[in-house]
Order: sequence, then structure tokens, then C-alpha cells
Amino acid sequence: MTDERRVELEVEIEAFMARYNAAFTSGTRDDLEALVHLPVIYVSETEAQVRERYPFDPEHMREATGFHHPQTETTIVHLEENRAHLTIEGTRHREDGSVIESIDSFYILHKRDGEWGVSVFSGVRGAR
Repeated sequence: MTDERRVELEVEIEAFMARYNAAFTSGTRDDLEALVHLPVIYVSETEAQVRERYPFDPEHMREATGFHHPQTETTIVHLEENRAHLTIEGTRHREDGSVIESIDSFYILHKRDGEWGVSVFSGVRGAR
């Protein structure tokens, strides 16, 4: 892969993750589901789950925790034309800026029919 092509793919992934974070911050489960490839694999604390629906309801999470916005740092660990591995270090915050929790995640994205989507993800709360 040329350096130029790598930069193009990185820009695509950054734009995708911005849409994903926006859906997580202010969208619905359906908004997030539109950004994953179903079935999606979610790796929990004890098992890998094949899910036909996005596993979390962000509206419920916002209501239950007071979540307002994340602060994240995304690193592209591996990149191909149609696959990317990402690590994401993040904190979830309330509107006043106070921290709800830290969560470190690993995502595998695939590009299908010209669109990036999440195929596999896992997060560890309190990792830092």
C-alpha cells in the first residue's frame, strides 16, 4: 500500500469513527446498528457473542449514567484496503466534565460495499 493510499484510508476511518461517536453520544441503538456489520461480534468479560442487534442502548446508558460526551484517542494498529484494527482509549464524561468511567476498547472494522462498519468489538472498563 502506498503512503498516499494509507492516508486516504486513515481519513475514511477517522470520518467513520466520528459518525460512530456521534451516534453513541446523541443517537439511538438503530443509529449505531447502521454502523456495524450484522451479525456483530461482541467480546464480553466471559465470552464472545454473535449479536443480530447492536448490544447496547445508548439512550438508556445516557439516562442511567448522565453520559454527555467521550474523550477518546484512537490508534489504527493494522490497516488494509478492507480491514482495520483499532485501539481506543477513552473516558466517558457527564456534562460538567466529571468522569463516569474509563474504557479501553479494541475494534475490527471491515469495508463492505464501500462502507466501513464494525465487525468485532470489545471494551474493558477501568483499564486505566
